[in-house]
Amino acid sequence: MAPRQDTHCPDPSDRVEPPAPTGAGGSAFGQDHTAARTAPKTRSENATLGRVGEEHLLHDDVRSAWDQLAQFWDERMEAGGTWQRHLIQPAVEQLLQLEPGERVLEIACGNGEFARRMTELGGHVLAIDFSEAMLERARARGGDIDYRSVDATDTEALLGLGEPASFDAVVSNMAIMDMESIEPMVAAAARLLNPHGRFVFSTLHPAFNSGDARPTVEVDPEGDTTEVYSVKVSSYGRPFTSKGVAIPGQPVQQWYFHRPLWMIVEPFFAHGFALDGVDEPLLDPNHGKPGTPTHVYTQLPGVLVARMRLLK
Repeated sequence: MAPRQDTHCPDPSDRVEPPAPTGAGGSAFGQDHTAARTAPKTRSENATLGRVGEEHLLHDDVRSAWDQLAQFWDERMEAGGTWQRHLIQPAVEQLLQLEPGERVLEIACGNGEFARRMTELGGHVLAIDFSEAMLERARARGGDIDYRSVDATDTEALLGLGEPASFDAVVSNMAIMDMESIEPMVAAAARLLNPHGRFVFSTLHPAFNSGDARPTVEVDPEGDTTEVYSVKVSSYGRPFTSKGVAIPGQPVQQWYFHRPLWMIVEPFFAHGFALDGVDEPLLDPNHGKPGTPTHVYTQLPGVLVARMRLLK
């Protein structure tokens, strides 16, 4: 799967044109989002991006999109058509450091690919998503996993998943950029995790693969110099929403919620977490064709993976 393809590249056939920022896991509330975004077609800057509106009109649109995308995403992920298995999953596993017998809550599990992987590593997994269609795909693929339909922006619903301090770890895999609000999830995790428990998340890199970041390939017209890969970044510091695609050919667009880095980590710090692990994995050159936007992410990180740990 390519990065967000809102780029300048030498071969027009390599560019994903819109119909209008994702990997294995879940929609905003449950679709693993790893990958290729086209130029935003809808944008509304919003100083209160972290809040969910009372009417939840956009919230329903987000859920509807992932219900419609469930089959498409599940099939592409099963075929290895995302960054999940070779880029994201190894980095998440390394920071999670899951021990056999540990109890894990996965938020925005999507088709359950990473939930199944965690059970292979010996974890006891409770996995949630707010898309019923995604949960149907997850359950159909089997595994000893407790799947439940829960909205990650509903703190009380999340707290109903267990007693205080009853989980060793929480994971949210490629979903933060799809969420209208992340504060409810973080607030609940701070209460559900045991002392010094960890929260590991992966998301589109807020600086290099989110918002108005445009992967670019510069090529000498005479072909005498080496191609230069870069990312043109604008409007990084402003949170805003946009619609886009992650995998060419998907039936509908999904919503993206761009946040600068400080807006991603601030809710964790406010609820007693500290950053104690981070990774910015690079795409293997074998997975990125030279001369295309995808190849940019062999040199610049398209994904951010972080581990937050409770201080208490």
